[in-house]
Amino acid sequence: MTRVIIYSGKGGTGKTTLSAATAVMLASAGRRTLVLSSDPAHSLADVMGIAISRDRPTPLAPHLYGLEVDTIYEWRQNLGGFQQFVTATYSARGIERSTAAELANQPGLDEILALQRVMDEAQSGRWDAIVLDTAPTGNTLRLLAYPEMIIGGEAGKRLFRVYRGIANVARPFRRDLPDDRFFEEVGKLLERMEQLANFLVSSNVSVRLVLNPERLPLLETRRAYTFLSLYGLQLDAVLVNKILPHRTDLGPYFDYWVNLQQQYLAEIEASFAPTPIFRTVLQGGEPIGVEALLHIGRLTFGEVDPGALLYDERPIWLEQWSDDGEPGQYDLCLRLPFLEAGETIEVSHSGPDLTITVGRIERTIALPRVLYDCTLGDHRYEDGILRLAFYEVPVERTTSKQQVEAA
Repeated sequence: MTRVIIYSGKGGTGKTTLSAATAVMLASAGRRTLVLSSDPAHSLADVMGIAISRDRPTPLAPHLYGLEVDTIYEWRQNLGGFQQFVTATYSARGIERSTAAELANQPGLDEILALQRVMDEAQSGRWDAIVLDTAPTGNTLRLLAYPEMIIGGEAGKRLFRVYRGIANVARPFRRDLPDDRFFEEVGKLLERMEQLANFLVSSNVSVRLVLNPERLPLLETRRAYTFLSLYGLQLDAVLVNKILPHRTDLGPYFDYWVNLQQQYLAEIEASFAPTPIFRTVLQGGEPIGVEALLHIGRLTFGEVDPGALLYDERPIWLEQWSDDGEPGQYDLCLRLPFLEAGETIEVSHSGPDLTITVGRIERTIALPRVLYDCTLGDHRYEDGILRLAFYEVPVERTTSKQQVEAA
């Protein structure tokens, strides 16, 4: 099974360098490794010091290959019919064709196609490990959330089937309806989204967050940690980069920044423990090229295997409180650290779907089958864990909605 490691972090924290360093370490141990970039800036080639292809893996070193995902190429390979229909629709309404082609590039699909390429490579059997260097945190969170958002739960799948049926009936009377190729591509996209959603929460995939010992990266990393937990993604390490070295010859100006970083390092330890935390001291030169990256990797991980799953605490689990033979009483538990006091949590339950909204983040969860016919009871947030009570009672499925404020 291919090991997949996804690196994310605020822009400028050095996640591309640490992604590449991890890949170089894995390859140096004899593992056939692919390092990919889904960041539109594509700085991976700059860090490696080698030009990297955007459609096929490029050899970088023994056992190491690189790929900068070209979403235009992926568009044409996977969604040509979809793009053609949307472009034609805009053109028919008087929009210039070149502008219509740009508008046809729907928001979020770049991220989806990048993830799909990662999954395809992981399932190809060609690699022992894949390291993904992503865009800055906000883009990455959208990247990881889109598969479930696009599916829209069971209701979304049913809506798509209904729309396709209506279009097939009405197409002889309307020329502006999408053709079969459009529906086949979108149908395949929905199937792939379901596969992607399952792929991201599989046991061989984990996310690592990169930050600098500063206030803004720390706050953003906390929010990302909460988001990843809500979506059931496994976070197995936090990497702190660009730590200033202790030097006695740099004067009071640098002493101030060193001391300030030490305060933030203590706060990072308190925030994310027991998740493993790795530290990288700022070096005297830019780490460009395979040898320099291997040095950074060894400084960061030491004797730890960077390809291992470094922490396996579950973000979502189910607890049963009833005895055998009695109606089921369950707690669906989600680990959601760093929620602010007074932040509203909304929960709604309908059949196999559970929708949770935390602030501006919303997720629809496919419930375990044992909870399909259960009634949603009270829910509470304590010690960084959201607990949702479900009761097995002989009543029809209902939709309930409640609110609770984080303690």
